Amino acid sequence: MAEGYFDAMDKVKATEDWTARTLAALEERERRPARRPGRLIARLAVVAAVCAALLVTAVAVSPGLREALLVTLGNFAPYAQEVEGVSATDQGIEIQAVSALSDGNTAQVYLEVRDRTGDRLGENTELTVALAERLEAEYESWSWTGAKAVSYEEETRTALVRFDFNADGVAAVGGTLELTIDGVYGGMWHESGRFDESLLTETTLDTMTLDTGETVLVPEQTPAELEGTALAELSSIGFGGDGRLHIQLRCDGEGIHVPSSTFSVVVNSRSAGETVESRERYFRYVQNWTEARFQQDGVWYMDRCYQITPEDLPDLIVGQVSILAADSPAVEGNWTLTIPLEDVSHRSIQLEETVGGITIRNLDVTALGLSVECVSTDGTSLKYPPALFLADGTICKELIPGGTFYLGSGDGTEDDTYSRWDFQEPIDPEQVVGVSFGLWYIPIE
Repeated sequence: MAEGYFDAMDKVKATEDWTARTLAALEERERRPARRPGRLIARLAVVAAVCAALLVTAVAVSPGLREALLVTLGNFAPYAQEVEGVSATDQGIEIQAVSALSDGNTAQVYLEVRDRTGDRLGENTELTVALAERLEAEYESWSWTGAKAVSYEEETRTALVRFDFNADGVAAVGGTLELTIDGVYGGMWHESGRFDESLLTETTLDTMTLDTGETVLVPEQTPAELEGTALAELSSIGFGGDGRLHIQLRCDGEGIHVPSSTFSVVVNSRSAGETVESRERYFRYVQNWTEARFQQDGVWYMDRCYQITPEDLPDLIVGQVSILAADSPAVEGNWTLTIPLEDVSHRSIQLEETVGGITIRNLDVTALGLSVECVSTDGTSLKYPPALFLADGTICKELIPGGTFYLGSGDGTEDDTYSRWDFQEPIDPEQVVGVSFGLWYIPIE
């Protein structure tokens, strides 16, 4: 992967358009009110654009990781901040925060992970995050993904890792991200596969009890290939004698450390979001699952059990299987980082517009994305694709969905929802003159 980044950087040329947009973004940042001290990666990126097509001194320790960081940030580089003096070391591995890109709802944090005592890292290094939160924020909910390597430099045994944090609710302003990492995997990779949904029926399958007391399906009752991956095969899928849905994989591929691996399955409700009851049913589908791992006849199995019953089958959608495979046990430890965040500016727009029976109360626009607060009386969320109209005639389409969070009122009279979309390219929020959701257009003054 590292070589791929170096090869790509050899081909990178800073266009006049890129340079002009970067300089304009920096000038706009300079006009903003002063905040606590911090340097922008963008200032260095501009020097790169003018002098040597991004080949400059930046925040990372090594030239290779500097280039990888700038390539990964792309046109969002002017909005990123450099982070200094935030690091933690445990088990001979140092984790240092070097850059952050945040707008109060989402945050991308870039970490350098360096093995100071051995050679335990690689291009597929991944971190497990035990806790991530912004204490000053008044979020309704938040989530994060695992932190994955975007580049690796063998000479310094250092990986550049990206961590993504997402939240719903009132956007935070400044403050810190508290990040606790409890594991470092030297190599972890992802593959996905699909199986024939007709294998899932109301037929009750046999179960057995492990020495741990966990109930799992007896292996190989509905064996089938997972199209798209060779990491695992379907062993058994169906409702066990415990009345719960089990999905079980057979993992006998080479190089997989099953006790450190896991998998997930896309489960959904055909009626999700239509009513409060259907939304609660969907939450039951995706929450409170358990996963067991065991060996039988020398073969490893992973069995995931859901709080889904045979009565749910007509409403249930079961889709893609995603496998997260580790090649060795994690290096366990404790790395706690307090990362100061400088959020890009917001434009908050108060509304009272009805779109398809849903009332839009607030739009929050930043250079990075769009957040929408809505209310409805039947639990329905905003399902229409948005587009932003700018003063220069540009229309920003194909926004990246970031998810929807539901917040019930408690008495069933109305439900608030927060929906988020990310931009593929940064915009100036002050230039937004209109927004559309499907066929509904709302002018913005």
